[in-house]
Amino acid sequence: MSKRAVTAVTAAATAAVLLSSGGAYACSIRDFTAKATCDTSTGEARAAITVTDKDPSGTPADITVRMRMAVGTDGETVGTGKIDHPTAAGASTTILVPWLQGYQWNVSVTAGDLVDERLTDLPISPDTPCSVATSHPSGTPTATASPAPGVTPKGSVTPTATAVVPAASTSPAPSTSAASPVAGTGLAETGGGSGTALIVGSAAAAIAAGAGVLFVMRRRTAPGRK
Repeated sequence: MSKRAVTAVTAAATAAVLLSSGGAYACSIRDFTAKATCDTSTGEARAAITVTDKDPSGTPADITVRMRMAVGTDGETVGTGKIDHPTAAGASTTILVPWLQGYQWNVSVTAGDLVDERLTDLPISPDTPCSVATSHPSGTPTATASPAPGVTPKGSVTPTATAVVPAASTSPAPSTSAASPVAGTGLAETGGGSGTALIVGSAAAAIAAGAGVLFVMRRRTAPGRK
């Protein structure tokens, strides 16, 4: 075998070893770690499953998160993710799944020679409540402190006492013409009127006529007495 042929075989063998070792390293499940935390960024309590890949070969990886059954087997798939360019320093992806307090999740990886292989160290949700911070709506009234007795709140106007004006009477006002009768009109309320004046006038005329007759008769009888 020539020297050139030996060199070519050696290079090919070295490359095969490197590729084999690289592929085997990329497919190691030990490159993957996962943790679960509480997440409320969406406005509701969720479990954030963060998977980190420290594969230096840069082999893309698909991540699947499933419910863990009581016997440890896979249940329903609740989330998936992908790490396109892992590095030796570590590349991560976060998958949001329904919140379950103190719950352990099954996380599987498909990358290179790994086919849906489950992580050896599974993430567990914190054993504490994951609560979403509540805020008051804009239309909800807020409680205000009452001012101390005798203290007028700033910016308020102190009401002043006002006299109470009685309501106008609905009865019609008496007419001034009734109180002050016009000359020549009857006084119905006091019993006086035009008829009374006529009777008084007739009586006066009769008295005057009688006085005249009496005066004439006295003059006629006066000479006889002499």
